[in-house]
Amino acid sequence: MHRLGAVGEVAAAVHLGLEAYLFSEQLAVRGSADLPGDIEVKTRSRHKYDLIVQKGERPDKKLILVTVEGDSTLLHGWCMAGDVMREEFWADVARNGRAAYFVPKSELRPLTDLLPLKAG
Repeated sequence: MHRLGAVGEVAAAVHLGLEAYLFSEQLAVRGSADLPGDIEVKTRSRHKYDLIVQKGERPDKKLILVTVEGDSTLLHGWCMAGDVMREEFWADVARNGRAAYFVPKSELRPLTDLLPLKAG
């Protein structure tokens, strides 16, 4: 899972021109972000999967969905966490008591909208 997440972070950083900021934190810090501009990269292992947003996510965080399947890496788009934390997306998909918001790709904004935000 760590490798998968790292692939997603690298893909997003390269796309946004933020490679210099990759892996700048050595330890996970609650509430921190993967990239400048309060950008969190959410990487999933299948292209068909939706973006997962945890109930406790900060509403002002920018989330990018990246999927990695085989040799293919796709950057699907981004959203503000608070904009997609809606009851219609709330589900316990695995039926294991770990519900979250499962946000369809159709709700994501194009990454071109995020480019002006880069490190600001």
